[in-house]
Amino acid sequence: MNMERFEDRAEDRRIRKTKKALRAALVKLLSKKSIDDITIKELTEEADVHRGTFYHHYRDAFDLKEQVEVEIEQELDEMIASVPDSALENGPYPLLLKVLCYLEENRDVARMLTSESGEPKMMARMCEQISVRCMKDSLFGEERRYGSRFCAAGIQGMLVPWVEDGMRTPPKEMAKLLDTVITGGTAEARSKENAVGA
Repeated sequence: MNMERFEDRAEDRRIRKTKKALRAALVKLLSKKSIDDITIKELTEEADVHRGTFYHHYRDAFDLKEQVEVEIEQELDEMIASVPDSALENGPYPLLLKVLCYLEENRDVARMLTSESGEPKMMARMCEQISVRCMKDSLFGEERRYGSRFCAAGIQGMLVPWVEDGMRTPPKEMAKLLDTVITGGTAEARSKENAVGA
């Protein structure tokens, strides 16, 4: 009985290792080319797995991509949700830092999210989630959704070149810069509005 459980765990580990290798291969290839141009041969060579092993787990490259996207979206959702609201009372810095550290630690995922051939829609969705978590009702009142979309576009507009430039600016500095743009920009807009209304 114990031997069967041991063999099952060993099998599970092998499956996880294979899927992890295929995920890494796909993410790396997607940062350079579209899914339409990725072959099973490229995937299996990059992951160092047999073609038959690939087909044991996935129907085709599109099936792999779909499953990998679900995994990455779950990771991003969990990461964003893991920062409590109380940590954001003084601004979005803690959340921004967490996201930037994740992207730095997962460079191939970051390149895939920012690549035209990869998954820029996932990047946009992540930026929208960050924006929603960062925005306070008092900043835009009833027009919060406009401000939130503007903020999301700004976050994405800064993250994409940061990734494209090789993330040379350390995450802490980049998080401070983003925090300043998000909070400073809205504070400045409010003070101008108050000055015009006076």
